[in-house]
Amino acid sequence: MTLSTDRTCSISDCTGRTVGRGWCARHYGIWRTHGDPLHPVRRYVRQGSECVHPGCDLKPQRRNLCNKHAKREEAHGETTDPRERRFWAKVDKNGPTPENPPALGPCWIWTGFIHAPSGYGQYGLRNGTRLVHRISYQYLVGPIPKGLHLDHLCRRRECCRPDHLEPVTPRENLRRGDQGAFWGYVPESIPMQPKPSKPERCTGCGDNGRAVYKRTLCRPCYRKWLKDPDAERPSQRTPEQRFWAKVEKTPSCWLWTASVHSKTGYGRFAVKHGQMVDAHRYSYFLAFGAIPDGLDVHHTCHVRHCIRPEHLRATTRSENLALRKVRRP
Repeated sequence: MTLSTDRTCSISDCTGRTVGRGWCARHYGIWRTHGDPLHPVRRYVRQGSECVHPGCDLKPQRRNLCNKHAKREEAHGETTDPRERRFWAKVDKNGPTPENPPALGPCWIWTGFIHAPSGYGQYGLRNGTRLVHRISYQYLVGPIPKGLHLDHLCRRRECCRPDHLEPVTPRENLRRGDQGAFWGYVPESIPMQPKPSKPERCTGCGDNGRAVYKRTLCRPCYRKWLKDPDAERPSQRTPEQRFWAKVEKTPSCWLWTASVHSKTGYGRFAVKHGQMVDAHRYSYFLAFGAIPDGLDVHHTCHVRHCIRPEHLRATTRSENLALRKVRRP
């Protein structure tokens, strides 16, 4: 048998040089083995160095795929994760285009379960329920930096398009948003008023008085004050008198100037030793009587340290939560 270099294989779609019987070396070898040059045989392809699935750096085992993605392709016809396919099946990529800015393109709207109180879409995974915009960002972009939140540039909470998401700090996320208007506006903390400084010398003795002992008085003047029958004693004032002495009446609100709870922002008043009540509830009690059981006192002015009775209204807990504009920090 001689090799002919001026003729091509007689098999259609084959450009190999003729070796014998008008066939190339491959088809001639198949004929020698199986008796038919067109007998189906498996062609071996050199494997690459990495799996061809995007983002997979494992060593390929067959069809340029690692074992995991090769099994997925055999079972489902594609190499993507079944959980990921179920996730994208619930995403509508033809959502509305945001008005500001419109250059972002249409939103990808989540059509599955949406958590009603927060407005964010949720998706159940093997390890629990997670937010869909975070899952989408991790699928298409990568892991979210630790300690950062994803800000929706399109201002749609049900959108999960990664182009509309930007990792920012929690403080920056609140600053860019509507200041928590969805949950209720969170005002700036009320600065604590400085306590008036007490005089170092007795006010009853004049400029050259002795050092202060109690109530801006030295010891002799304090004893005289205790024996004075016309002097007003703190124990002689009623709780109502002590209460209104701590109120600053402005043209709009009556502001509480004494103790304010650091977490709730409501004023606190000691009716007697060991009995603390909210200042606005005590003001309502003085003006309208006892508060019905199970009702809250709502501020129509939305100022928590206001105790003006005209600005207070007894409502149910659900109505109070629906009407309020201020959320606890």
